[in-house]
Amino acid sequence: MPWRWPESMNKKEAFIKTINFKQVFPVPHVTRFTIEAEEKYREYKGGKFDPVKETGTYAVFSQTNSGWEEVKPGFFSDYFGVIWNKTKDRTLGIVEKSPIHSPSLKKFKFPRTEFLPVYQYQQNNNLDYPDHFHILSIGFALFERAWSLVGMENLMTWMLIEPEFVHDLLDEIAEYNINLIHQSKSIGGIDCVRFGDDWAGQYSLLIGKDLWLEFIKPRLHNMCRAAKIHDLFVAQHCCGKVDELIPEMIDVGIDLFDPFQPDVMNVFDVFNMYYGKISFMGGLSIQETMPYGTPEDVEQKSIELISKLGMRGGFIFSPSHALTQDIPAVNIEKMIDIVKHQQMYMEKKYGKGYII
Repeated sequence: MPWRWPESMNKKEAFIKTINFKQVFPVPHVTRFTIEAEEKYREYKGGKFDPVKETGTYAVFSQTNSGWEEVKPGFFSDYFGVIWNKTKDRTLGIVEKSPIHSPSLKKFKFPRTEFLPVYQYQQNNNLDYPDHFHILSIGFALFERAWSLVGMENLMTWMLIEPEFVHDLLDEIAEYNINLIHQSKSIGGIDCVRFGDDWAGQYSLLIGKDLWLEFIKPRLHNMCRAAKIHDLFVAQHCCGKVDELIPEMIDVGIDLFDPFQPDVMNVFDVFNMYYGKISFMGGLSIQETMPYGTPEDVEQKSIELISKLGMRGGFIFSPSHALTQDIPAVNIEKMIDIVKHQQMYMEKKYGKGYII
């Protein structure tokens, strides 16, 4: 039986309908690149490539993890005074030096939120892409911000032996984020706040669920409420095996979860289990299919996700993370072609007239 799509929508409208569990076709999609992958793909395309316009992505991101001060070649200081080594991983980096060395905030001053570069990115994105879904992306939102400030080992230890300090630290981080949300909304032009905070590895949570409920959930709830006050959607980015926390994310008000990794959870089972309660973005593996598969594998997996999940609403098609430099350019090219010509590929799979 063919599907009929009488409505004409811009990218923002289609994205919003989808995360509200409405059927939309073409299925909205998002493609993002690491710095290294974008450079590699631009070279493959002959030196000219706009990662927003030429992928057809439906969302643009204004990132708080940008505009840092380079203190020496390849090393950057973020707004909190954390020094990041970006000599190898230029997109994220590795913490070289944390500013807090004892369980006390007496000598540490949190940065102010009034004049962050992200607001200029936000304004530029609205001028350049007025019909897109606009996301304020707060990187290292809570847990990651805490361990970057004190060191991972210290944070883990102090959760057990200095819990009052960790509670104080996380309260301050949450308050910083809430102020950032208010400031961003006052400038205007955002549809969603996205919290980036990895809580898990490939096989399990980095901290036990009990500790997550004690330290993370209350602050995440407060941050979500701050966004909801302004009628903003809330997205949560969290890599790793975190499916056991999805009910908690729903409880605090998360609308959209990414990156929805098929390598750590059965995306079809999870989607069906929580359909109508939380939307998902991702699904196409950057650990297996994209780096090690053929273009035919990319096509098969992409059409499976679009047809089984995307056609129902509540699912934004996307790679399971920003594209990395180990992914062959031909696979990226194939994925972009699929998302830009979904009707052609759906008819190839299911027959002429399937989509009208």
